[in-house]
Amino acid sequence: MNRCIFLFLALFLFSGSLFSQVDTVPPVLVCKSLVTIMIPPPCCVSVKVNEFIDSVFDNSGTIVDLGVRKTCTGAGFPENKTSVKYYESEWGTQYVDVWARDKTGNTSSCMVKAFVEDASGSVDPFFSVRTRTPDAMGICNTKIVASGVNCFSDSFSLTQFTSCPLGEWGQFGALLNASGYESTVTPSKNINPQNGVTSYDLVQIQKHILGQQLLDSPYRIIAADASQDGKVTAYDIVLLRKLILGYINELPNGRSWRFIPEDYTFPNSANPFLPSFPERIEISNTTDPPPNIFHFIGLKIGDVDYSADPNQ
Repeated sequence: MNRCIFLFLALFLFSGSLFSQVDTVPPVLVCKSLVTIMIPPPCCVSVKVNEFIDSVFDNSGTIVDLGVRKTCTGAGFPENKTSVKYYESEWGTQYVDVWARDKTGNTSSCMVKAFVEDASGSVDPFFSVRTRTPDAMGICNTKIVASGVNCFSDSFSLTQFTSCPLGEWGQFGALLNASGYESTVTPSKNINPQNGVTSYDLVQIQKHILGQQLLDSPYRIIAADASQDGKVTAYDIVLLRKLILGYINELPNGRSWRFIPEDYTFPNSANPFLPSFPERIEISNTTDPPPNIFHFIGLKIGDVDYSADPNQ
């Protein structure tokens, strides 16, 4: 019996000794304060994790893994990510998270500021914001609001109006192209509600409701929905007639135009309201690279024959 107790105590002390020797010290990681990244247009450049590091050391003498990701695009050690890629649209100040992990799983990380610029000497990244009618006429004086927030609760909000007569806004500046932001780009134009709305539109909408001559595109159907309730009914005709006669000065929600991302495909063009169509462009914080093209189709509410003047 005494022998069994002795063996148990010996095993217990031995296992405690092993436990006390488990490495719990993370690697010592020192990152560079600033890295300049030159992009040869018109493409991109891949930057390896080592280019962001000044030094790294672990008490075991071996660093098992290094990883890197763009800041605010994930959490924890970036598995199997040993480089980041930057594109022309990402010129300006960016941030990356660099990680080191030793063989027992201890990790350390640091953040590096990276300045991305065009190797040819250009200053600003190119962004294209455009609002056009279904028949490709520019919609000027469209209000564009771009806003976003990242994982540090840093936020931005930019507002500009599209030019006349092209309906374009060429530059956002350096904020929207930063990685790691949950961002949106939202157009609106809520002036001159009577623009393009005539009795001919009411006739066309009535024929559509009665099934005599259906409106031939999802954009015309959406324009016919004056009440913006997701269907085309006699109530829309009533609203538009009141607008034409001057009994009301605006449509519901104070809206005059609706905008849909140009690349959106309607699952059912005969009923564009199901599912609900997007009226802004959303950018996830994991989108890599962030987009730099924001094109919308604009519809003048009530104008199903596209006779509205997009310059008004």
